[in-house]
Amino acid sequence: MKKIPFLALLLLVCVAWTGRLHSQNTVKTPLQQLQALKIQNQQLLEKQAATLTKLGEMEKEAQQLKFLTKRS
Repeated sequence: MKKIPFLALLLLVCVAWTGRLHSQNTVKTPLQQLQALKIQNQQLLEKQAATLTKLGEMEKEAQQLKFLTKRS
């Protein structure tokens, strides 16, 4: 009874592992690697800018709340 789940798990691991190996077979030139890194860096910078903007807005709201609580 316990052999079936073990065999199913083993089969699943093997399939996942071969899929990962297959995806690593793509060879990129240094130029392609650089272009991919540039794209990733640009996306990261955009996320950071959005986060910084959101943090600035939150700080303004916090200051307004502090001011309003002091008045009451």
